[in-house]
Amino acid sequence: MDKAKTNVWAVINKPLVFLEDNASALFLSVSVLTMCYEVAARYILHTSVYWATEWTPFLITWAMLLGNAILIRRRGHIAITMVQNSLKKDSDKTILDLYIALINIIFCVFFIISSFQMVHEAAVKHTLSESLLQTPMWIPYSMMILAGILMIIRSGEKIAEAAYVLSGTPGWYKTLLIPALLILTTVIVLLVLFLNSALLVMAAALLIFLILGVPITYSLGLATIIAILAFRVIGVNGLASKMFWSINKYSLLSIPFFVISGNIMAKGNLGKYLLDFAASGLRSLHGGFAISIMFASIVFAAISGASAAAAAALSVIALPMLVQKGYPREFGAGLIATGGTLAIIIPPSSLMILYGATAEVSITDMFKAGVVPGLAVSFILMIYIYIVSKTKGYGVADEKFSWGDIWKTFRKAIWALIMPVAILGSIYSGICTPTEAAAVSVIYAFIVCVFVYRDVNVKQFWEIMKDSVRTSAFILAITMTASLFGFLITMERFPQLILRAVTDSNIGRVGILLLINLVIFILGFFMNPGAIILIVVPIILPVAKMLGINPIHLGIIITVNLEIALLTPPVGANLYVLASTGNMPVQSVIRGVVPFIIILLIALMVITFVPQITLAIF
Repeated sequence: MDKAKTNVWAVINKPLVFLEDNASALFLSVSVLTMCYEVAARYILHTSVYWATEWTPFLITWAMLLGNAILIRRRGHIAITMVQNSLKKDSDKTILDLYIALINIIFCVFFIISSFQMVHEAAVKHTLSESLLQTPMWIPYSMMILAGILMIIRSGEKIAEAAYVLSGTPGWYKTLLIPALLILTTVIVLLVLFLNSALLVMAAALLIFLILGVPITYSLGLATIIAILAFRVIGVNGLASKMFWSINKYSLLSIPFFVISGNIMAKGNLGKYLLDFAASGLRSLHGGFAISIMFASIVFAAISGASAAAAAALSVIALPMLVQKGYPREFGAGLIATGGTLAIIIPPSSLMILYGATAEVSITDMFKAGVVPGLAVSFILMIYIYIVSKTKGYGVADEKFSWGDIWKTFRKAIWALIMPVAILGSIYSGICTPTEAAAVSVIYAFIVCVFVYRDVNVKQFWEIMKDSVRTSAFILAITMTASLFGFLITMERFPQLILRAVTDSNIGRVGILLLINLVIFILGFFMNPGAIILIVVPIILPVAKMLGINPIHLGIIITVNLEIALLTPPVGANLYVLASTGNMPVQSVIRGVVPFIIILLIALMVITFVPQITLAIF
């Protein structure tokens, strides 16, 4: 009977998987083409393509909504797993998985009810888009309903999987975890009934969900929805609208576009070409090969904007070579993991884009502001590598400098070296917006890797598109639920309360900067950098503005701080990338990154209190 049910579900599930994976990848691919067509139409046809401006965000939004279902199916959402990891019994872990799936499904129920009301209202009122195209808005809104249905199905699938496992586990119910979960759930209900503060209810529910390991996306979403509905801040019909328009933003489109171009480059041999070119000019220098890895990281950062992709691409090639040349494996892992973090401080950076959209500041200005700090941090790291290599005898210079080698490797790497210059040059010169430049970078990366380097084929490209959906969907899924969080704290005037507390305490500008850095540094141990931006920025930005802190400077401070978060356990992404690709324990990678973290902390303090470094390019 179980086998028959499994076979029936396999028949149903196969077309659902096909729909989720391929439809989302198709929407993302078409959005790249429409954005590139808009650029071509402006400069070649000398005309404006207004339908592309409207429908590209819709297509991206659709891809990201379907991506939510994919993330649930593949367990791709990020969560704090300390409780899960501390459980000894497999049955307890399954019970917690079941509870988390139930939380997810409750969020999805609110999501789909609100989405249905939004679509119905748009259809009844004949709501049209504000562009010349005048699209009936029930059409783009309808994807919210389809995505909600798929999310419920995927959450239900996880519930069924957990229930099936528990049904075959004798005595699974003999555990203190079940009453503990019931007590915590009761606590949330009691807080709703007896507290008179939406903020306190939201904060308590959020803390409980995060500690239990509910994905950050759904922790934020459900905790805020509970508070909003319990205190009637807005009706359930307003939830879907806020979530839809939070990701249907032109400025956010560049995130998935840069993710695609970075993934294309990472799939090929770009890292090898860059590394060979950098190494060819540094062979006669003590520690030259290690320094060349940092140089390759800079170029890769200026191409992809994705830290994990940069670290993974370089570690596969460079770590074995470092060990072969006599560098300790821990030192090499720390170097490459840190080099990967440059992707979020050197533009184009997905975190800068996210900050710019959240803080409503120019993304172009954020990119400009990141150039000097990014290069300065890179230079400091190179100096440290040289000093350590010289002092401890790593990477003894045993090869002569050769212009011939430089020219040979340069010819191979030139297409990769052109890309960051073209991207940033087109943005800074005003030829393209960051979003348009990101879309064009995808086409450039495709042409270079498929037709010039020929290390990526068309079949791999489609898999890259699917993978890019998952990476981008995670970022924008948090953006979607964080929009409700930002709305609630604004309505409850929480930033004003913080500002009053700061003013009364006479903490001052220096004190608030130190406090901001401390809070973000601590959060970086437990939360994803994107989530930190979306949660913290709406709270601290008004306070910072009132104290005369430039929002662009604040953005760079936060970005550098979050660069460190990628290296700190237990959720530092680059630690696990190096542990996986380097086939070494996470503890060894952690020991390798500690000296680099200290250097980054020093750099953070300098950037924090010397704003001229950030604003020098203006």
